[in-house]
Amino acid sequence: MPPPTAESEALEARPSLAQGAATRAAVVVAVTLALLGAAWLLPALAVVVIWPLLYLVPGWATVALARPRIEAPGRLGLAIVISVVASTYLVWLLSLAGGYGRGVVFAAAGLLSVPLALAAWRGSIELASSLRSIRRSWPAFAIAGLAALFVGGVLGISLWRVTAEGVSSGGSNWSDLGVHLGIAQSLNAGNFPPQVPYFAGLPLVYHWFADLHAAIAAAAAGLFAVPAMVVQSGILAGALALLVHALARHLIHGPGGRRAALIAAGLAVFGGGLGYLRFFGDLSAGLGDPLSLIAANSYDNEWLTGWPYFRIPSVMGTGLLVHRATMAGLPILVGGLLLLVAGLPIADQRRRGWRDRPVLIGLAGGLGALLAPFHFFFFPAYLGLALLYVLIGRRLDSPRNALLFLAPYLLALPFALPALLQSADSGALQLVRGWESAPIKDGAAAVVFFYLTNLGLPFVLALVALLVAGMPRRAFLAAWVALLFWVPNVVQVSSIAFDMNKYFQAMWIAVAILAGWLVRRWPTPALVALFALSVPAPLLVAAWTATSHLQVLSAQQLAAADWVAANTPQRAVFVTDGWVNSLTDPAGRLRLTTFGPYVANLGYSPDERIAQVQAIYCAGNPVLSADLMRSLHAGYLVDTGRPADCATPTDFAASNDFTLAYESPEVRIWRLTDPASGP
Repeated sequence: MPPPTAESEALEARPSLAQGAATRAAVVVAVTLALLGAAWLLPALAVVVIWPLLYLVPGWATVALARPRIEAPGRLGLAIVISVVASTYLVWLLSLAGGYGRGVVFAAAGLLSVPLALAAWRGSIELASSLRSIRRSWPAFAIAGLAALFVGGVLGISLWRVTAEGVSSGGSNWSDLGVHLGIAQSLNAGNFPPQVPYFAGLPLVYHWFADLHAAIAAAAAGLFAVPAMVVQSGILAGALALLVHALARHLIHGPGGRRAALIAAGLAVFGGGLGYLRFFGDLSAGLGDPLSLIAANSYDNEWLTGWPYFRIPSVMGTGLLVHRATMAGLPILVGGLLLLVAGLPIADQRRRGWRDRPVLIGLAGGLGALLAPFHFFFFPAYLGLALLYVLIGRRLDSPRNALLFLAPYLLALPFALPALLQSADSGALQLVRGWESAPIKDGAAAVVFFYLTNLGLPFVLALVALLVAGMPRRAFLAAWVALLFWVPNVVQVSSIAFDMNKYFQAMWIAVAILAGWLVRRWPTPALVALFALSVPAPLLVAAWTATSHLQVLSAQQLAAADWVAANTPQRAVFVTDGWVNSLTDPAGRLRLTTFGPYVANLGYSPDERIAQVQAIYCAGNPVLSADLMRSLHAGYLVDTGRPADCATPTDFAASNDFTLAYESPEVRIWRLTDPASGP
């Protein structure tokens, strides 16, 4: 027998290596299935079993396969947003075929866990390397961790505060929470494909995927949606900081780039304008002590005040603490741009030997496409910014790259087209001469003063940076700022003009990067002064959110909501008085109408429905009320008080059409005796 050679030994080793890989993969599959089964039986386990699949695993695997030239903070930020987008879209897609429910969530979780088995097969988990990368970039992770803990902490103590008096919510969430809670809770109560939970009978044409993702997490763990929303907001706030840092690192090269990126990440999340000047003015005027003033005022976005006006909210003020679409959409937008910048080098870089990365370009297009159901406003903004990057970078040279980027936009059509048509048909889409919230009537000087004070010192520094020689990617960043500043001043895509402020928040990312570059060499005391002048307004609005107690539901309404959730059909439709909050929201049931502008903001006219609800409560004719309810497919009526102009209140007890189903001193709920006889 001839002696063994290196080649023969390698051939003999291959079967054992393959067997070892198969064994590892089989073990991972078995453990994963066992954990999924345990989480199914013990829902609390889903927090540690399912939630990592919704927030990390698929995105981490995608980034590992794509191998972008992006540092660890950016990789983690991308892993989070890719996972959120992919898991939400997958559940939506599976639900179209089999109906939404906890079973579909677990089926999606099984598919999302496949990368774990593939990693075990390849033996590609490099924990030591990952830990070294984290240690090298610890300041970026520290800023992201601070952002996550800050946002999650503020919302954790304020979003749904239950006391003996009922439920209160801090800051602007008292008016916004009901919309999002109603979406998430009604989804988990069978509202799929979703009707508008607060305008029952019509499809939900809204950027609702952030609420769907929270609903998925809550359904998996058998939770009320609010805790899932709090965790989601904290994680995505941290992802935003990581992605801004990574994008700044790619756009700003040379000495001081790392420091500039850290400053940009801090300003992007915690920076804002000069609204806090009104706080000091109120203090000096003796209008209250500091704590009472903070608990009663935003000092970041105030409407019912005189000059000086502060009406542009900071990213923290509404984007991370209130507007759930922005909370998800902003990091997705930044993540998509990061992938595009990393995957498509500009012409100068190509001449220096940088190569196109087709996988990254395709991923950038995919994130941009699926941005649509997360944030309708940022969806076209992302396309505009991507086009600016390509044009300014002189990269209109590859049909293949264009196809890779644009092909995923087919996925956006089911979401973008209905929203666009709805906006156009409703008349919400219109040209304007200046943003409505700016003091246009006071003249050009007043408008300039308004924007400078509302956007504050970082905005001024960003403008200065654009005038300084040597500013990297100056043309692209200038175009970014100009485009997103220009949009709210020339077009309105919502019936509520104030909503166009979201474009200023997307603009703020470029502002933070520009300001970070300009001050990268400033001494530490000067940087401390910069942040001291830039963060008070966002911190004050966070303090207002954390300490204010604005009632959402009374204790008796909350008890009635529990009864409704336990004793009425899941897709039951209720008549309510049309106030912004209703006991149907936490119960996950549908109602006929809400605050009119919220309905109009979806492109629907609320007037006829409001008149019908008014007649149900106040026409004084229970037979007419019953007929109207049947025509609207409503089976229940909440009687907690009547509209203010109710001249002839309807006596529902006087008709056999109504049966009293629930009663407390404050709340009565009537059931339509024969709802099936309606059309």
